[in-house]
Amino acid sequence: MIFSPYADEAKRIEMIRRLRGEDYTLLRLTSTMIEKNNIDANGILRDMLFNWGIVDYEMLEHGGGNGKSYPALFIQNGKTEKVNLNFYRVNNTRGDRRFSIGCIRRRMLCHELNEGDLLYFSVFRTSEGFPQIYFVNLTHNCPSESDILEAVGIDAITNLFTQIRPTLRSIILGGWFDNSKGNGPIDPKDVGDTLEALLGINTNNRNDADYYGLIEVKSKGGGRTLDTLFTLRPRFDKTRVAAYEPIDRNRVSAFTRIYGYESDAHSGFSSLYITIGSMEAPQNNQGFYLHVDDENRTVNLIWTDPETHGREIAAFWFFDDLRTQLLQKHPSTIWVQAESRMLEGMGQFKYNEIEFSKAPQFATFLTLVKEGIITYDWRGYTTYEGRYRGKNHGNAWRIKPYAKERLFGQIETLNF
Repeated sequence: MIFSPYADEAKRIEMIRRLRGEDYTLLRLTSTMIEKNNIDANGILRDMLFNWGIVDYEMLEHGGGNGKSYPALFIQNGKTEKVNLNFYRVNNTRGDRRFSIGCIRRRMLCHELNEGDLLYFSVFRTSEGFPQIYFVNLTHNCPSESDILEAVGIDAITNLFTQIRPTLRSIILGGWFDNSKGNGPIDPKDVGDTLEALLGINTNNRNDADYYGLIEVKSKGGGRTLDTLFTLRPRFDKTRVAAYEPIDRNRVSAFTRIYGYESDAHSGFSSLYITIGSMEAPQNNQGFYLHVDDENRTVNLIWTDPETHGREIAAFWFFDDLRTQLLQKHPSTIWVQAESRMLEGMGQFKYNEIEFSKAPQFATFLTLVKEGIITYDWRGYTTYEGRYRGKNHGNAWRIKPYAKERLFGQIETLNF
């Protein structure tokens, strides 16, 4: 059976996602699932249930009687009912992960659930703080937007974005704005700082999203340059860098010292200004590329020795660290394109286009790394020996602009 949505089902997913940004999983019903009420709990569903603290399949004993029952909301056209879901492991050697839907055969007779229907499962947190599962039939008896709103409401991100839309509209229609720092030449960060000032955001280096921890603001001065996702230093345990430099906080500088080159821009220093992509598209001449190691759940930064052609792990990131940073920094994002000019010593910016995205998918992040679409920029220089002197410009994970829609599932372009 096809789990991917057809065009009409995809439109209903988009409608739900406009209101609720939490992770979700899809399931297309087969006749066997309905007849036996024995439904495969796929990895995405299990991860979602575990992350919300609802059920850990690995802690369940084998056998249906040892499962865990949990109430869910079944949202339909014009009505919502509570339905018990039972999560369990089959009593066999593998302990296959399964779940069942309460009274599924009766619902088939009433045509609420049918063979071939695509179901959407997700979880939100109630006002009392409890995780609530809900599911929707995307093929038949589909709820309207008002049905969804009445049953589960809108998430905090959607609510906040609705509140700031008028301010965004005034910025787009407001023409040229003076640089928030005052007179003087324009620095690359000024376009973002000025936008944040217009939105009432204090310029910060916080770890989570800029606006109340819910909305990240990203702006750039036009062109098709890569969009920055987040900065996250790699780990260096058991690498050449760790052997050279015992103090962890110095290892980014040590990396530049070991693997860098001498450049005209920073004469007498070891410099490293490169973009690092996949093995098939490394995008640098220094022998670096990224490798996604699914088995060990790491993204490795591989270096190839130009003389011996031997390869080594020069640094790495754990999947969990990358996922945490991606979700923390981009629960939702406003992407803004701007142009700049100088007028009588004052830099000015005109904000021309705004896109809004939310709920990035980490599995897609890894896929885009494998494809060379998400890359890692190393930007810095330091001394060749002795005390580290120089500068690190904030090494960052970046994405090609056209691929943001893949990472975030959908992007809304605001039209005012």
